[in-house]
Amino acid sequence: MAEIRETHVVKERGGSGATPWLAFIVGALLVAVVAIFLLNGHGHFSGPAGSVDLNIKSPVTSAPTNPGGAR
Repeated sequence: MAEIRETHVVKERGGSGATPWLAFIVGALLVAVVAIFLLNGHGHFSGPAGSVDLNIKSPVTSAPTNPGGAR
């Protein structure tokens, strides 16, 4: 009876390791965009569990009303 030999080629993953860092940066940017949207958001959301009013103004984007006093 003939003998059957199988060979397997195993490749090692030797990448630069940039993929986890890229995923981290993209995720951080996504979180930042959502946070900025919520800080500047205005509106009303109604769902089956209740409703939420988004009337928040970010202190960073609000300008001072009268910085130098009335002249």
